[in-house]
Amino acid sequence: MSIDSIGGVTASAQGFAKPESIQQKDKSSFSNILSDAVNSIKNTEAEAANAQSALVTGESSDLHTSLITALKAETAISFTVEIRNRVLESYNSIMNMQV
Repeated sequence: MSIDSIGGVTASAQGFAKPESIQQKDKSSFSNILSDAVNSIKNTEAEAANAQSALVTGESSDLHTSLITALKAETAISFTVEIRNRVLESYNSIMNMQV
């Protein structure tokens, strides 16, 4: 009895055990996730700029909406900067470890 044949069966069984949505998530890379997040932040900034320009030019008289979109953009940027700081701090900690 060959152990190699059992390995092929277990590998195919593990593929069936995962739902299709999880298999698709495994294919997305870190760079894709990061670029999607940055694009989302860019879109949020663009919405805030559009709302602000509409308020200044008089196209919109809704001050609340423009303030809310500006605060959403500010929060997204602050969150992103904090994540960047944490990642750099972790990287520096790892690089300073003695082996």
